[in-house]
Amino acid sequence: MKPWFVRSSSVLLTASLLLPIAHAQAQTPSTSTSKVATGTTQGAGNLLAATSNVKLSKEAALAIASKLVPTSGLELSNVSLRSSDSWRTFPEWSFSWVKKEANSEDIKLSYNISIHADTGELTGYSRYDRSASNLPYAKRISYQEAKSQAQSFLEKYNAGKAEETRLYLRDMPEPKTPLNNDISYNFRFVRLVNDVLFPDNGVDISVNGAGTVMNYSLSWNDVDFEKASNLISEDEAEKKLFEITNPTLSYLLPWERSGADRNKPVLGYLNPFTIYVDATDGTALSSSLTPRTSNNDPVPASTKKLPARHSGKALSQDDAVKMATSLFDLSDYKLRASNYSETDYRGKRPVWNLEFISENKSDARYAYVSIDAATGDIYSYNKDLPLSSEKEKSTKKQSPQKLNEKAMEAIRKWTPTSANVLYLNDNNAGQEEIYNSDRYSVSFSRYIGEIAAATGSAYFTFDAESGEILSYTTDIGSETYPEQPPKHISAEEAIDTWWKEAEVEAVYMLAPVSPEDQKRMQQQPNYVPKRSAKLVYRVTTTPLDQPYFLDAGTGEWRSFASGKNLSLHRAAPEDLKGHPAEKELMLMYEYDALSLENGKIMPQKQITRGEMIEMLIISLNQGRYYPMYAADRKATYSDVANGSRYFSAVEAAVDRGLLDKNASKLNPDEAINREELADMIVRALGYSKLADYSGMFQSQLTDIANTKHRGSIVIATTLGIVPTDKQKFEPQATVSRADAAITFTRFLEKRGEQDNGPVLFREQ
Repeated sequence: MKPWFVRSSSVLLTASLLLPIAHAQAQTPSTSTSKVATGTTQGAGNLLAATSNVKLSKEAALAIASKLVPTSGLELSNVSLRSSDSWRTFPEWSFSWVKKEANSEDIKLSYNISIHADTGELTGYSRYDRSASNLPYAKRISYQEAKSQAQSFLEKYNAGKAEETRLYLRDMPEPKTPLNNDISYNFRFVRLVNDVLFPDNGVDISVNGAGTVMNYSLSWNDVDFEKASNLISEDEAEKKLFEITNPTLSYLLPWERSGADRNKPVLGYLNPFTIYVDATDGTALSSSLTPRTSNNDPVPASTKKLPARHSGKALSQDDAVKMATSLFDLSDYKLRASNYSETDYRGKRPVWNLEFISENKSDARYAYVSIDAATGDIYSYNKDLPLSSEKEKSTKKQSPQKLNEKAMEAIRKWTPTSANVLYLNDNNAGQEEIYNSDRYSVSFSRYIGEIAAATGSAYFTFDAESGEILSYTTDIGSETYPEQPPKHISAEEAIDTWWKEAEVEAVYMLAPVSPEDQKRMQQQPNYVPKRSAKLVYRVTTTPLDQPYFLDAGTGEWRSFASGKNLSLHRAAPEDLKGHPAEKELMLMYEYDALSLENGKIMPQKQITRGEMIEMLIISLNQGRYYPMYAADRKATYSDVANGSRYFSAVEAAVDRGLLDKNASKLNPDEAINREELADMIVRALGYSKLADYSGMFQSQLTDIANTKHRGSIVIATTLGIVPTDKQKFEPQATVSRADAAITFTRFLEKRGEQDNGPVLFREQ
């Protein structure tokens, strides 16, 4: 059989799957929750009064906003004016236009435009178009085209900010080719000050697949910037940053792993670059821009393993209540409700959850206690207490050191079996929160030996004046750990590996708001504190569409989501340039459904059943979301065991009805044939029931009469997804990677048409 490289008219396009812009208005019409003066009849007086505080009249702002809106057929539905506050530091006029469906209240089209009430600049833009998703999949614009559209929009509607910003791509990788109709390309233009980046300010723009700007948002502060003079060089900064890089060895649990691997921690090094240096003198700085102190070794609540509070027969409800009332001041409370769980989410332990209510009916207050029925460990405690009035508040606060010690003592008393693995977080010692609030928090993290565990923590909230514990919660996971950590690369090797993916850049960073300004902001919602920005050097790493870490055992990069190995710099296949199915094969390679062999993608190699199933499931799960299954999920097929490469994809395919669950084996590494491929595609489109009525379909294909999946073959060929020579289908013929990639792309196109309207079957 000759190769069937029959190209469809598809154009595969690039889209951002998971990187939402930092700030954007809603895609659908909504009512603002900000405190604003509105243009309604009731608020007309307030609106008139508010205009006296801004330079731009409503009419002038409306004239500017109207230039962005094709007002024909649209109704101006709302006008509002909001004053500046700590969130949006400038006053804004906002206008909303809507177009409704005929004889309906359903919104067909809407625009929301915000204009700076003093300067007339465009500060916000949002467009909702109900028909936006009707664009055929094959006609989506590319990422590069979308980038040009975003740049043009900014230059046209806010030329001043276009000159003061730069498109920043270091934290946003070029997205993968989209797998569905609903795509959005997101871009951030970062403010430049003295040719130095100021990431806290900028413009966010999103463009849909049709090339239409859907959202625009301006974030801009009035800031005092540190003068950029007598700076240390970038080389000097890099040397200092390298010296203070301190990677932390941790156990990690990729959150999308399934089956037997779900509770198997991986030893890894997380991104160590939460560090900065002062650009003027090279001082190491913390994230709060204060001089960085050396981290102390973590301290456990107990240096030795303590005995449980209870042993033997599990606690009854009465036993649990007695224990709670003996540990906590509940003298004026009575039991209101209780709940017992044999496998609580906290490590799958047997737990009593008790709710108490105060005896004072005129001022009912509640207390909650969770107790491990087997050990007597306290997992949570919370008690309602009246808040002190301003007059009652004292300026005298408990010292952080004293509260840290009190928290450690409480863990030893309340949760003794975990006291030796719960370590006080070092950042508690430097908290200034106690001096700025009525509450103070202390947190602990779980350690296995000297390595941070994947899960497990404890958290206290104290009354900063009295030192009373207001709440406590602890959570110990159910995963298991080795008695000794596995062999792993050293911290020095980890530093070298991370630095190969690092770049040093100078940026301005906003200094934290002072305690005085914080208090004033709470008292005066419209108060806008004067901010300052410090010039620092920071480190960024190679951007990727998902978080990643360094596997300490293998020295390879792995996904924090799926746990799979990653390539931060994907190699281009050596044998793909100019191939008739180049774009289609690259799509499957992008999503790791196909892997290279000695640097080659091998277009003519037969595609396996497992590879095709995996790609279909990826497309049906928004490109990255893999289904998760518990460790006790029984494998449908004897040759695709729980924990194997294809297990999640295969089980998801079974659940979606793409595979026959009654078969005993799948043979995922065998080549898929054309009949199987057609049936799988038709099932993925949702036409499996229709395919069962194969007798209703006419076909000129001469070799499908006795096939098991005749209906699927006719549907797949009629839709043009699986091509034929109009005479024979060759159902048992295997499928090359190139042929499969073309088929998959046509499946995406037809699925897009299916989403936008009915698909009509006609004899071709």
